[in-house]
Amino acid sequence: MANRKLSAVDYVLLVILLLASAVIGAIFGFVKSKKSSAKEFLLADGGMAVLPTALSIMVSFLSAITLLGTPSEVYLFGTMYVYQAISWTIASTVTALVFMPKFREMNFTSAYEYLEKRFDRAVRMCASFTFSSFMLIYMAIVLYAPALALSQTTGLNIWLSVVSIGVICTFYSSVGGMKAVIWTDVLQALVILVGLLATIIQGLIRLNGFGPTFSIAYEGGRIQFDSISADPRTRHTVWSLLIGGTLNSLSTYGFNQTQVQRYMCVRTTRGAKQALFINAAGAAIVIILSSFIGIILYAYYANCDPLTAKQVSDVDQIFPYFVMEVLSDKPGLPGVFLACIFSGSLSTISSGLNSLSAVIIEDVYKGLMGRKLSDERQGLISKIFSVVLGAVVMLLTYVVSYLGSVLNAALSLFGVLSGPIMGVFFLGFFFPQANRHGGLIGFLTSLVLQLWIFLGAQITKNQMDNIRLPLNCSVFVNQTVTEDLLIKKDPLIDFYSVSYMWYTPIAVLSVLIVGLTVSYLTHPLKPNEVDPKLLIPIGDMCCCCLPKRVRDFIRCGVDYTNYFEEKNAYERDIEMKKTEIYDTNKKNSFVSNAVSLAPSLTDTNAKHTSSSNGDSPTPSVTDKNTKHKSSSNGASPTPSATDKNVKRKYPSNVVSPAPYVSKSGGEAYDNAAMNPADEESLQTQF
Repeated sequence: MANRKLSAVDYVLLVILLLASAVIGAIFGFVKSKKSSAKEFLLADGGMAVLPTALSIMVSFLSAITLLGTPSEVYLFGTMYVYQAISWTIASTVTALVFMPKFREMNFTSAYEYLEKRFDRAVRMCASFTFSSFMLIYMAIVLYAPALALSQTTGLNIWLSVVSIGVICTFYSSVGGMKAVIWTDVLQALVILVGLLATIIQGLIRLNGFGPTFSIAYEGGRIQFDSISADPRTRHTVWSLLIGGTLNSLSTYGFNQTQVQRYMCVRTTRGAKQALFINAAGAAIVIILSSFIGIILYAYYANCDPLTAKQVSDVDQIFPYFVMEVLSDKPGLPGVFLACIFSGSLSTISSGLNSLSAVIIEDVYKGLMGRKLSDERQGLISKIFSVVLGAVVMLLTYVVSYLGSVLNAALSLFGVLSGPIMGVFFLGFFFPQANRHGGLIGFLTSLVLQLWIFLGAQITKNQMDNIRLPLNCSVFVNQTVTEDLLIKKDPLIDFYSVSYMWYTPIAVLSVLIVGLTVSYLTHPLKPNEVDPKLLIPIGDMCCCCLPKRVRDFIRCGVDYTNYFEEKNAYERDIEMKKTEIYDTNKKNSFVSNAVSLAPSLTDTNAKHTSSSNGDSPTPSVTDKNTKHKSSSNGASPTPSATDKNVKRKYPSNVVSPAPYVSKSGGEAYDNAAMNPADEESLQTQF
């Protein structure tokens, strides 16, 4: 039954998905695009709504890797992996409360620009090049995963699949920009959910419900949630999944350029928080559903494992093999599955291409080379880079086809290359004493250590103990044991056998230890030598109820007084503005009911005259050039509470539409020239 081919309906569904993605790209690229600007291409003009952005965040890194790798992981190693649902939830929540607001406050297109402000350009370039290398390889893995599924189910040449997916994805991401990427992610998220549910429902029907399914899995040792071993070589334990898994996920949500760009696309910081909270729930659901599919796979093949029976050549092919065996007699369902897998890959690759374009232009072309670009020209060059990077990813797919298990390789790379990046951000945000020498040497040391562990694990993997749970149809168990006894093991085999879940914690700790040590040996920064805006006062966020003396100690001597005063004053002013806007809109709404020719609130060239009832309409809050005439009764319009004559100094990184110089020579802002959306957007700076 597994050799059945796709029906015409299945192919139609797959083509519809690809064409729909391309059409969305064309719509946002040629129809709805107002101008070819970098802000529109990379940040969607900062006007995206919460729900589509949340779905886009969810599917960006929970893509084909999760859909193919997670069921295989549970099939071979049991349900301990389900703890990842908790890890992703914690990481998403921490990002929403701690790191995302800071990135929006700094308002950098490239997240790694922060490292130059905090340390120097060398640290920024190292992190940027590392991210670029990691994303290129990761996207190649994601592109290879659905091609593998299609090859197994239809017999279509795997490289033809790679080119087909790569071309469609490159087209809509380079033409439509971030708006097209996010809206295609919405479509693909829905397809993924339908594909997972269809597989689960049909699997349960074949296995006669939940009871028999869990009974078979329990007898086979797949239902396991109590591994609390302290041995770091144990693949999955409660500690490795909750600690290592959380940090691994945090490196994605908190410091990956792909995700940081999405936070900047939402209108407000409040909206970005909501998107991350929705993502936390959605990501947990996807992991649980994918893990449950792994239980179904084991229960269905409990009597004869297709991997050891040589019916499939790799563990990641078990899921598509099951789909063709169970769903192939129902036209359309295998097509839904393939569309589900394709959707996962398309979402990640398109996001990666967009973020890589931003990093190359912002960090390399403008940062390293010091070139200047207009916004429109930068938008055009970003599109060109997206096309070139898409071709590079397709070429790299051939290399990653030799990395073995898709999930293991991908998560290993997360820890190896993204771990040091998160470590240097931690060093900059939380340790004011760290200087540029500590940042650079700590990052490089951690990166070398991670590469050493990763490469050593790949070279000596045949010497490691087989930790897979038992499978039926296995005829090679005794032979494998005999061969293992004859292999001379590497003296560092225990070091290389550390679970991939601990890669990220090792990376972060090595950056912090080496970075702080080098900083103290090479003149650590004094509290007055670091800008408080580049730090996160974690003590005030987590320990706000502690005595001031304790909080001052946690601050490491940095004086946040002025920073907090500016922030609080700014927030009070925003609240006052909100009240004023509400009152103004309400009054103008009343006047407009009495007078048919009431002036527009947003008309910057309008000249307000007396209304027919003799009352002067309240001037627009957003109109700083409005010329007001006295009403017939001589009453003048009530001035704004935040008129230009009221000068308040705001933090230098908060950009307002109308800057001016205060009496003290500092920069202040005329917030009377803002509309409600602008005000809420400015409020997100804190």
